Amino acid sequence: MYRYYPGNYADPNAEEIISLLDGSGVRCSRLLWTGVYRGVESHAAALVEGIIPAVIDRFTTVEDVEIGTPTMVEELPSPLAVMSMVEYYYHNPVYTCERTQAEFDRLYRLLFPSGRRYECFAWSDDWCDFFDAGKEWFGTGCWSVYDTTSRAFTLFFVSETD
Repeated sequence: MYRYYPGNYADPNAEEIISLLDGSGVRCSRLLWTGVYRGVESHAAALVEGIIPAVIDRFTTVEDVEIGTPTMVEELPSPLAVMSMVEYYYHNPVYTCERTQAEFDRLYRLLFPSGRRYECFAWSDDWCDFFDAGKEWFGTGCWSVYDTTSRAFTLFFVSETD
């Protein structure tokens, strides 16, 4: 089961990010945004595109999986705020995997280089069947971060069950 989906984003750190996400309770997609950026609307479109690999990984197809329109819950001030919400799921996956704080900090630095401007949002979990499993027990989460410098989205999806 994969945890990192680089999509159309040529990530020089992909192998290390894959290693850092392996065994965690977090799935991450990255997409290079090639269209006109339209704020929240672009974030929602990126989420719909970015969740497809996670859906295929879990269900092997998207045919019978309902994928709707994401609803934004709140704007967040920075990637650090997003990662503070992701952190619980990173360190406490369904199946025990020892992850250190140093590994989490390294993941943060790889995904979000300093000195850039980011736009960040938290999203509801009612727009895709992918989240249903996590509603039973583990919990769910959905976040998007747009890097205005690289024009790349980093998307986080959390929904696991035993």
